[in-house]
Amino acid sequence: MIVILVPALFYYIRGELKFLPNDLHYVFNIQPATVILGHNTMYAIDIFSGNSPVDYSWSWRSVSMYLNVVLYLMLGPYLFLMGYKKAKHQENRPKPWYWYVGASLCIGSLLIIPSEIMKQKVLANTKTSAAESRQRDMMRTELAEVGFALAQYEILEDGIDESFQVEDLNLEGLKFQYTVESVQFDTLITLVGSIPDQPEVTVTMEVRPYNQSVIKQRN
Repeated sequence: MIVILVPALFYYIRGELKFLPNDLHYVFNIQPATVILGHNTMYAIDIFSGNSPVDYSWSWRSVSMYLNVVLYLMLGPYLFLMGYKKAKHQENRPKPWYWYVGASLCIGSLLIIPSEIMKQKVLANTKTSAAESRQRDMMRTELAEVGFALAQYEILEDGIDESFQVEDLNLEGLKFQYTVESVQFDTLITLVGSIPDQPEVTVTMEVRPYNQSVIKQRN
């Protein structure tokens, strides 16, 4: 009841009834380092926007980081241990009230573990997504060069038919793989770029050699 109902009641009073200050939840923050991350984010935004960044200072949020460390790593285990020792010497082993408070704080400190696991998973997914986006952007840039070369080949050479391959353009230094998906006469050529070790990452381009808009990327 302490672990579930008390936090729920706290957030209800703070969020719905507006009875408590909004920053009061920093007292029970299981990840004090989020305050530092938030400050560094605002610091970077100020630098890039040309404003004077606000340096670290003593404030309620900065002090709350130390309170969190004392609360979860020192006070919680201390109350839990002292309550256990006192109950051990009692006949019926009744737990004093501060044993429940210490146990609740210890359980709250254990929530750091799944929170950190989730954070690491999100970070890994973000890195993977960022790497894929970077590869896709590089492929789009290179695909534009291949598309213009393809349009030039159609206009200046003998034209493009079903037997045409991108290798016929004699382009050197291509980092990605490109194939002609379809050829509809001389008005529309569909070119697809892909990564050799990641075939699911593709970019499609429509090449219209005789149109005012020569190339058009679909994704």
